[in-house]
Amino acid sequence: MGVKNEKGYLDMVFWIPVAVGTVVVIFWALLPLLRKEKTAPAARASYDMKVFKDQLAEIDSDQSRGVISEAEAKRVRTEVSRRLLAAAKAEESEAPAPNAPKGATYTLAAVIALSISLGGLALYRTYGQPGLPDLPLSKNIARQVSTGNERPSQAEAEAFVSARDTETDGLVDLDTITQGRNAELINQLIEILKERPDDLEGRRMLTRALASSGRMIEARESEEKVLALLGDAATAEDHLEHAELMILAAKGYVSPETIAALDKVMAAIPENPRARYYAGLALAQYGQPREAYIIWEQLLREGPEDAPWVPAIRAGIEALAAEAGIAPQAPLAGPTADQVDAAGDMTDAERSEMITNMVAQLTGRLAAEGGTVEEWVRLIGANVVLEETAAAQKAFEDANIAFAGDAAALAQIAAAGAQIP
Repeated sequence: MGVKNEKGYLDMVFWIPVAVGTVVVIFWALLPLLRKEKTAPAARASYDMKVFKDQLAEIDSDQSRGVISEAEAKRVRTEVSRRLLAAAKAEESEAPAPNAPKGATYTLAAVIALSISLGGLALYRTYGQPGLPDLPLSKNIARQVSTGNERPSQAEAEAFVSARDTETDGLVDLDTITQGRNAELINQLIEILKERPDDLEGRRMLTRALASSGRMIEARESEEKVLALLGDAATAEDHLEHAELMILAAKGYVSPETIAALDKVMAAIPENPRARYYAGLALAQYGQPREAYIIWEQLLREGPEDAPWVPAIRAGIEALAAEAGIAPQAPLAGPTADQVDAAGDMTDAERSEMITNMVAQLTGRLAAEGGTVEEWVRLIGANVVLEETAAAQKAFEDANIAFAGDAAALAQIAAAGAQIP
């Protein structure tokens, strides 16, 4: 099952029960309002009036049969009539209120139904956050440690990580994992540095050994001592190493101290891909997903594919694009690994046809959706190789129109156009 199909299935599994539950709740809320009473229960006064009327009829019957005298009948009739009048007055006060107009009833029912459905959805979107994946540890740190609007410091983040690791049961202790030759080297370096605290190379060796053993907090502390020894001689690469260790020590969280280190790095070596990766990570965590996406997307295009930051970017760039409200760019057109393998068994005609189809697909996509300057340059070059001069010229003209006003892009396009015969 593909990712999109699986997501659609999970959405369906969630939303169908929600819809059914909402309908049931609305039904039970509206049932008393819409239900019609077939017969209204009789009022007590109405019952008494019936009794008194029967008594009056019995008095007339008893008088006609001579059971009671006329004077006695008159006296009893007067008393019963008095009670009958009292019951009649009581019946007026007990009369049920008139039914509300149907229009008002239906309007109230609609308001209740909309309030339940839309109100519930609004609450869920606010507090349930539909579609939100599990929080990465970096965001969890920021939520757990931060007070008010302040982001947690490096020390607070590391304390959170240490407490979390300590409370984790069932894992082998880190000291046990690093026993052996690496642990021996670390212990030896620590002893040497006690006697020679200003040994810069020894301190750097200890930092690398601690980092390779997974003891990132200690490695970060050791790197800070390296920077202290270097003083003003510390290079941008040294600050980049420090920033990286701070991020690793905080399990991916970018602290304010890390931002300060990255600022120094980006001011000195803004083209460094490792620094740009961490700059993108910082921007993503500090509420600037669009800027982060631009940096990471460009790093993906530059490659190389085996660069250590490429897998991390691929794992997070789709979510980053969604957060920024950007439709991820389609990958550069090119043969897949299977196509490359298959091309080895093709005839020249079949191989030429495959290349022609790929160029046609790229041409169609750029015409319909547009693309990056690198894709347009690639299209121009591909048509030159295929000796499709007219197609190369058209791609050259369309690219100039697409990037009018962008001097850097137009320079790349002009260089590609110079290849056209």
